Amino acid sequence: MKHLCLVSDSPKEPKSQFWLEPFLLKLQEEQTYSERWQLPVTRLGALLASGVGLLSIIGLTYWVVALTPLREKVVPGYLAEEARVSAKETEILAQTLSAELEQQTRYLQALKSILQEGVPEEIGLLAIVDHLAGAEFAVDSMGAQLTPEDSALRARLAEEDRFALQRGRTEEAVDRSIPFLPIEGEVSSNFDVASGHHGIDFVAPIGTIVHAVDDGTVILASYTVDGGYVIAVQHNRNRLSIYKHNASLMHEIGDPVQVGDPIAVLGGTGTHSTGPHLHFEWWVNGSPLNPAIWLPKPGVAGS
Repeated sequence: MKHLCLVSDSPKEPKSQFWLEPFLLKLQEEQTYSERWQLPVTRLGALLASGVGLLSIIGLTYWVVALTPLREKVVPGYLAEEARVSAKETEILAQTLSAELEQQTRYLQALKSILQEGVPEEIGLLAIVDHLAGAEFAVDSMGAQLTPEDSALRARLAEEDRFALQRGRTEEAVDRSIPFLPIEGEVSSNFDVASGHHGIDFVAPIGTIVHAVDDGTVILASYTVDGGYVIAVQHNRNRLSIYKHNASLMHEIGDPVQVGDPIAVLGGTGTHSTGPHLHFEWWVNGSPLNPAIWLPKPGVAGS
């Protein structure tokens, strides 16, 4: 067995030398007392060594606990970094959804007001855009005040929306307008969907030439019991013109025609005819429209 002992190398010193008194730290075998290892030390040195060792242990413990995943298991109530990030993202999302919900609520209230109270006739549809635009917040999705750049962008987008609405109405008018009169004559019967009269009737002398109102392709050219000799022309943008009660037809199915081309001769054929006239129908996107509204001017007398 080995013993570890401290042996003083000098006689007793004054108290002022207490911390600097030298000692010899030895490692000896118990049976033979032979020395295996020795180290000269002082009280001050031993104290400093103990302090350094203690600080080292503290530092190592802090590093293990604070800078490694072990902290999540040994520190009570510690919130992982992923959980903190997720909580922050959830808070931001909640604020964003709250702002969007309030904006949608104001938008729906404005829309409800328009549907219930209507828009003054002198203002027109553009007032809807302005009214609904006024229901939007002057804040972004985070609730912060808009910058001048953001405000300018919103103003530009609102202007583009108004322009798009005007352009849409212009394009709609172009699609519905009839470029060319099918025949010169007076209107004897007006458009009346309720009674099944999906067009208007032109009165003119027998033998008057009927013209195509726009470029297109003949998709029907035949005789029917009620309509007599009927010809129909399919135009672009899903528009269709139909000409009934003709004396004769000048084209067959599949023939291309151009605006103003002669396509038939006016007559009074068919059981629904009460005399020489042309029954003209104008269909856009599968729905019949009143041709009197969309004919070129000067055009039909009546509506």
